[in-house]
Amino acid sequence: MKRKSALSPKDLRARAEAQLAKARPDAARLPEQDVQKLVHDLQIHQVELEMQNDELLRAQEALEEARDRFADLYDFAPLALLTLSQGGEVLEANLAAADLLGLERNALLHQKFTRFIPAEAEDDFYLYCRKVLGSQTRQTGELTLKSAKGGCLTVRLEGIVAQDPTTHKTNCRFSLSDITERKEAERRRDLASALAALFAQKNSASEYLHAVVELIRQWSGAQALGIRLVNEHQEIPYEASAGFEPAFIELENRFSLQRDKCCCVRAITQEAEGPDRSLLTPGGSYRCDNARVFAEQVPPRERERYHGTCVKFGFASVAIVPVHCQEGILGAIHLADRRIGQFPPAVVEVVESLTPLIGEALRRFQAEGELAKHRDHLEELVKQRTCELEAANKQLRQEVAARGVAEEALLRAAEDLKRSNLDLEQFGYVASHDLQEPLRAVAGYVSLLEHRFPEKVDAKMREYIAGAAEGATRMEQLITDLLAFSRLSTDGRTFAEANVGAALDTALRNLQFSIRAANAAVTSDPLPTLRVDESQIVQLFQNLIANALKFRSERPPRVHIGVRLEEGRWVFRVEDNGIGIDPQHSERIFQVFQRLHTRKVYPGTGIGLAICKKIVERHGGKIWVESQPGQGSTFCFSIPAAPSRARHSVRAVVPCGQPARTE
Repeated sequence: MKRKSALSPKDLRARAEAQLAKARPDAARLPEQDVQKLVHDLQIHQVELEMQNDELLRAQEALEEARDRFADLYDFAPLALLTLSQGGEVLEANLAAADLLGLERNALLHQKFTRFIPAEAEDDFYLYCRKVLGSQTRQTGELTLKSAKGGCLTVRLEGIVAQDPTTHKTNCRFSLSDITERKEAERRRDLASALAALFAQKNSASEYLHAVVELIRQWSGAQALGIRLVNEHQEIPYEASAGFEPAFIELENRFSLQRDKCCCVRAITQEAEGPDRSLLTPGGSYRCDNARVFAEQVPPRERERYHGTCVKFGFASVAIVPVHCQEGILGAIHLADRRIGQFPPAVVEVVESLTPLIGEALRRFQAEGELAKHRDHLEELVKQRTCELEAANKQLRQEVAARGVAEEALLRAAEDLKRSNLDLEQFGYVASHDLQEPLRAVAGYVSLLEHRFPEKVDAKMREYIAGAAEGATRMEQLITDLLAFSRLSTDGRTFAEANVGAALDTALRNLQFSIRAANAAVTSDPLPTLRVDESQIVQLFQNLIANALKFRSERPPRVHIGVRLEEGRWVFRVEDNGIGIDPQHSERIFQVFQRLHTRKVYPGTGIGLAICKKIVERHGGKIWVESQPGQGSTFCFSIPAAPSRARHSVRAVVPCGQPARTE
């Protein structure tokens, strides 16, 4: 609205004439020339005043237009704006503020703002207002409000102190942004994150389910919540619950999918009937705001389809959300509350979005339980098979002893093994000569048995003979590997400066046929020159690369040798794209004769990595592995950096089994 001028031009002239009449000098006494000059000056002054008045009128109109535009901007601003007195009275409010608080603007003015604040949030609001009044800068905060239309919302406040130009009183001006949806999204995200973390934190399905119950119950505000799962008898007992009376649990735990009828059963079987359809959500859950009213409205002939336990125990709000996994529905989450309308569609939708995560976690726990059972059974079978093998070996020894063919060789081998413990050098000699020769004799005599007495050798005896021959061959290989392992310290050369890249080339030449057969590619970074035992470094690279070729995946093997200098040591990395290793075996694989796979799947004696470890330790370093199943492996080993200069060689790609070259 435009303001009217204080005085019109006619009123101004009348007042001016009255003032002039009071102070006008006697014109008769003035000379005519002075009178004419005075009249001329007055006329000029009158014109000036009229021009100034026109200018003031135009300025006033411009100000009124600007004020009107500002008023429109204020009224129709999308952001809620309020001005409060120090006593909390609403002095000004725009349309957005009135809509946010659920009132007409005229009804909102002069209301106490605390009317819209829950009792538990009033102290926080007073502290915030005190902070605004005590500062000359904008202050921000968050507040929960009650709408006059019902319901609560969360707003972001931005407030600043302001002085009324008319009354000179200090007021507070606020802007309010509705952040209810954002806060709910944050709560949903925090719930999902906490739920995902539970699987890694809990050791059993029972612990996990109890933690899930407490988490969802706290988030939803439900007075009672439980998770029931289908067991092998098609019953749906509660595996975890909170807030239900023991009598309620006792009644509900008897439910069966085959003989009972109720919403819990139909939520799991997904077979809605009659009145159920009004409770069904798009996600397949059941949701009821007032179970008592619903039960009263069910026709008498339909009531047998509802067990009614929730109503008997006074629960009004009920929600039943099926727990899904890839294999189907495992059970249901049951939310109950004695207050009406506690589980709106948004709450049920959030719980529905979490059930696949819960279902898959349960399947993982169940799979781990089944795996543990099978592992125990397998261990029992292994023990049983071991006893059978021991009995078979005993019988074979008895048969061999009875024939008197291998008795002397076995005794000699036993004596040789005793003498092998005297010292390391004596062990090397015995292992390379006296012990291996009897083993060959045993294998030969066993083979002679089959060829010399074919008519007396049945299928079972052939099996024993084959086992003995294979055992002798394997023992010979183990002794050879163990001899090589023991000689690492005694037969090692003196350390000298050597090009590690040249050692890698030698290892690749030794493996070129294996690389070509596996269609592998080996690459490397430039490698330094170090003081090492070059022959052992060759063996180190050869063992690690051969290990990568052996434990390869279905993809063509790709091996890369990298190196970096860190904290006074060179750290080498041999990376492959093979089958990977479970981290729990990262220490075990470096022990002598430790294998993660059977010899039928991957041949070998299990000493190769132990040799690698001993070579690295002889050079004053460490060796370790970084791997995950199905993601390849990276074997790392360190060698102390020599104080002398390090010369790098440039390495090239090794495609399809060709050795790398030094440029």
